[in-house]
Amino acid sequence: MRMILQAAAFAMLAVPITAQASVFDFTLSGPGVSGNLSIIYEVNANAGTLPGTSPNPVDPVGSYVITGITGSFSNARLSITNAAVTGLVPVNFATPDEGNKRAPNSFSRLLIANGVQSDVPGAPPAPGLSYDNLFYPDGSPQTSTDYPFSGGLFDIYGVTFTIANGYAVNLWSNGVQPGIGLNYGVAVTDRIDLLNYTSRVSVAAVPEPTTWILMFGGFALIAAAMRRRQAPVTYRYC
Repeated sequence: MRMILQAAAFAMLAVPITAQASVFDFTLSGPGVSGNLSIIYEVNANAGTLPGTSPNPVDPVGSYVITGITGSFSNARLSITNAAVTGLVPVNFATPDEGNKRAPNSFSRLLIANGVQSDVPGAPPAPGLSYDNLFYPDGSPQTSTDYPFSGGLFDIYGVTFTIANGYAVNLWSNGVQPGIGLNYGVAVTDRIDLLNYTSRVSVAAVPEPTTWILMFGGFALIAAAMRRRQAPVTYRYC
């Protein structure tokens, strides 16, 4: 029985604490938006210490490159229901604002014809949405000189993908904000206008099938061991 319990404990401890596989499944939910997504990622051969230039020649340590994405996305405000995700918007290595010395080398822009209105009064519209298609299993570092919050599975630029109706969706992390905690943002565009912007979105990992198998297998072994221990003992006298 001791060996069975040890095997069960080992099976439960085998559940990964951080995402180490090449596929990461997650859900997103927020005001009017939801999704079931799966990203494929790989080791970032161009990760290193940022020298603090603009643009930087490397991506941050701890970043992985997202190479694919599948799943579905919904946005009630735009009457989008379970639209199939059709692929990544490729990285185009754009140059960040001159004052931004922390942007990754993979910094890119999805241009929007009518621009994106700035939150700063009187500031001209931004040319589009920024993204870098980087994934941080252990939490993103600060990736903008003037924005201190960090810690999400994506950085403040995030990943951009297309959906079945031709729209593009940008998902990024706002980091851990005081009084709010870790949250994410989602923007949808038809590349002419910014159609919708949603903040305070939650992202939750979905356990991998092998994780469920290990967990249930461990529970089954423990239950079997307990039943065996509690079974009545019959003595035979000769």
